[in-house]
Amino acid sequence: MDRLIQRLNSIGKRIFVKYYKQFKYLNKEECIKYLISEKVSNDSGASIRCSNAKAIFKDNMQIEALKIIKNSKKMEEDIVLKAEEIIKIEKENNNNLKSKNSF
Repeated sequence: MDRLIQRLNSIGKRIFVKYYKQFKYLNKEECIKYLISEKVSNDSGASIRCSNAKAIFKDNMQIEALKIIKNSKKMEEDIVLKAEEIIKIEKENNNNLKSKNSF
């Protein structure tokens, strides 16, 4: 759990939620280019953010990360709502995968 929190802090909780789809679906190089083009980070900052985000997904800890963000006391309401929305979608996707694999 401490490693997950470290990774989230390296990415930025707001950034993790705002760019969740890019972190999930783009490869590392595409992710870096995207964050730079969006003026989120310079090259080294984007590399750190993308590496940490990719590690969260590789470890299958994205739902746990979103729950941490959702429960953060100082987080803006729009970020909390977006995190809740993503959690709901991810759980639905996981349930659909499980039902398809049950045959």
